[in-house]
Amino acid sequence: MVRHLFAALSSICLVVFITEATVSDKWSKVNEFGKIFIEEEQKYNWFEAKDECAIRDMTLIVIDTPEKNASIEKVLRRRFGKCPNLWLGGNDLGLEDKFTWSSTGKPFEFSNWSNGQPDNSKNNEHCVHYDRRTDFEWNDTQCATKMGFICEENHFLRSARHDMEEKKIAIDHLFAL
Repeated sequence: MVRHLFAALSSICLVVFITEATVSDKWSKVNEFGKIFIEEEQKYNWFEAKDECAIRDMTLIVIDTPEKNASIEKVLRRRFGKCPNLWLGGNDLGLEDKFTWSSTGKPFEFSNWSNGQPDNSKNNEHCVHYDRRTDFEWNDTQCATKMGFICEENHFLRSARHDMEEKKIAIDHLFAL
């Protein structure tokens, strides 16, 4: 009886450990760009991926500078080796061929399109993703396609948190005088 109870408890502990390891492996800190969450195992369309990020109080990732692109690519290379299909936060749903970041509304000033992209194949490709057929470059595809995604901290919350930290430092400094 004791042996069976011990075996059952050991199995439960192993499942909890594996589950926690799997979940924590999905989180990364990316230099000055904050925390990101990468879901590669479960597959979602672009809108579902956006909702999954919102559930985590995050947004689909905005990659708006070469520096941020290099940092994200480094994390992805280390984790996956080769490029996976992962949703990014960009689309041209508002105006054809005018790609914007959904969480900020800002137009693309930086992009990492693969050769010949975006091409809006069959007039039905409006959402941006890392394309597994490339060397960590972007492609436009149908928003209904199922794949993984990358979330990042909500820009506005991150900015507010940073402002609060600066104000706290200033107040602490005043009271220290």
